[in-house]
Amino acid sequence: MKSKLRFLQAIVFSTGLLLLNGCGEIYRYAKSGEVGWALKTELRDKRIKEIAMTNMAKFKWDEFFAFAPYTPTIDICKRLALSQDECRQQIKEESNDDGVMMLVFRKDGKIVHSEMHFRWHGDFTPVRADPFIPATAVFSVLVKDQSLLLPDWLMLRPISGAGLSK
Repeated sequence: MKSKLRFLQAIVFSTGLLLLNGCGEIYRYAKSGEVGWALKTELRDKRIKEIAMTNMAKFKWDEFFAFAPYTPTIDICKRLALSQDECRQQIKEESNDDGVMMLVFRKDGKIVHSEMHFRWHGDFTPVRADPFIPATAVFSVLVKDQSLLLPDWLMLRPISGAGLSK
């Protein structure tokens, strides 16, 4: 009887560990936007070494902005030239964590998509002041080894001269 009880306890404990392990992935999926999840799929799952943002977004855009972690909403809205009302309607979240940053996509000067982006899915920092356009939003993936216990950190760096005619 004791061995059956220990076996059941081991099963329950193992199941609990598996569920907890999956919670991080579930949380990232639920909190990540469609672009961040597409980046995760390409960079983490498929391990590609170059990414074009035009392939990550299923919507039309002509400008892409990445804002560093902790950038206040008011600074994002100033950079995007949004009024206070537009700001409240368009930018609904603020990064309050080292691990997340704001991504904003515009088409013809209007925001078509914004999302909080987990840097673990691909890190755009340091960010640049100028927006990317589809032709220049091409990034190489640099892998920074963390340790034996942590997964590699994936840094996205703009490819110099992307989209420029030769």
